[in-house]
Amino acid sequence: MASNSNEIKISLQVGSELRIKNNGDIVIDNPELELAADDRAADAVLVYRFDAKGGQHILRLLEPVADHRHVKVHRRDD
Repeated sequence: MASNSNEIKISLQVGSELRIKNNGDIVIDNPELELAADDRAADAVLVYRFDAKGGQHILRLLEPVADHRHVKVHRRDD
């Protein structure tokens, strides 16, 4: 998937609060502010972009928390 130049990388930790306003403004409240900039400390990393023309907020999970290395083949509802 191609990276869009207007994408914003969002690192979240458990307990973080993410608010996206109708105009695309983002507010993140992280409980561990000193770790917020370090992706390795994140529980999830999202990529966000706002399509003003379509009026859509688009979020994509970039780095999940779950470790699925134990499963060779994923099945529906894994």
